[in-house]
Amino acid sequence: MVVVVLLAAFLAMMYATSPLPPCDISVPPILLQAAYGSGELAFLTEDSTFRYTEMSPPAPVSHLRFELAEYQVADNHRGPGTVVRSGPLGSLNQTGPLQFHDVSTEGKFDPGSDFFILLDPPSVTVQLRILDPAGTAIAWNMITGCV
Repeated sequence: MVVVVLLAAFLAMMYATSPLPPCDISVPPILLQAAYGSGELAFLTEDSTFRYTEMSPPAPVSHLRFELAEYQVADNHRGPGTVVRSGPLGSLNQTGPLQFHDVSTEGKFDPGSDFFILLDPPSVTVQLRILDPAGTAIAWNMITGCV
């Protein structure tokens, strides 16, 4: 018993003093969490450091775009994947295979309440990305990350 305690203390000390390798995977300003349900995949905001300001007001949904990418098992999950669907965010509705739910119905993307649903998701890894008017991704679900 004493040996196990000493070994655990030694390992804890080693992990506490050894630096973690740097993480080169960027975290999105709006982090989406993918949650599987019965025959659907929901994308909800898990965390957001994205802040609108007076100089940068919320973009209307009509100015934003989306991309849905698939990743096969052998794919590089740090790459862009294969975009299988893309278009204006405003083209999504609440009844199609990929749905956008504008909860406040203000016509603006609100990371605090809006969410997405993908019906009958494929059996491969998928990533949903939201792009701002300049084409920069502002939201996505992480499919790989650092410890």
